[in-house]
Amino acid sequence: MTMSTVPTATKSIPLAATTSTSESNATETTSSPTIQPEEKPASGSYTVKSGPVTCILANMGLQLNVTQQTPIITNFNPNNTVASGNCGKTTSVLQLSDGNTEVDFLFAVKNSTSSEKFYLKGVNITVVDSSNATFSASNHTLNNWETTMGNSYLCRKEESILVSPGYKINIFDLKIQPFEVEEGQFSAAEDCIPSGDNFFVPLLMAVALVGLVWLVVMAYCTKIRHRAGYRQI
Repeated sequence: MTMSTVPTATKSIPLAATTSTSESNATETTSSPTIQPEEKPASGSYTVKSGPVTCILANMGLQLNVTQQTPIITNFNPNNTVASGNCGKTTSVLQLSDGNTEVDFLFAVKNSTSSEKFYLKGVNITVVDSSNATFSASNHTLNNWETTMGNSYLCRKEESILVSPGYKINIFDLKIQPFEVEEGQFSAAEDCIPSGDNFFVPLLMAVALVGLVWLVVMAYCTKIRHRAGYRQI
């Protein structure tokens, strides 16, 4: 297991002093009241090995958002976060622990009509507060980050996963590969933003540029016509 080297401070607000354990199949965010963090978490690089062989690679900024009697938002500090877990052919687990807070990512493999794909099947959250009260939540019915086996999953935008009512994680600048890592390097990435969207932005810019050129030409032609009218008079 490894620790990243990105310096940052952990942003957190203490939990309410009550113990609760919850588990839910919810997969969408709710309208529960939350507080806004001062800044997004720094991105860390995490590695899990099976013996000498790297089997999971992950880059991400991780933020925990818990809404109880008193809300809590915690940014995982890559300097303090320890990565561990286990790897298999059809299931893998990435555990990220920052002090008394732990988030487990459970990955699985499924067969599709064309090829095998991995996906995020579950997330576990465990928080132990200063009074040793344990707060936990889990969701093992997710279907996120589906990616062709042998590739990595990439998402630069913020993603939110509702683990259970009142327990949510926010993930930033994600790149992850929980299976078939070769030579300790990420394989080709499948972007969460469809390629069509990536093409659409430059297309709009090109259309806008053509429109601008057309306006300049029309303005120039109008000016020439006015001058020609003056000369005739």
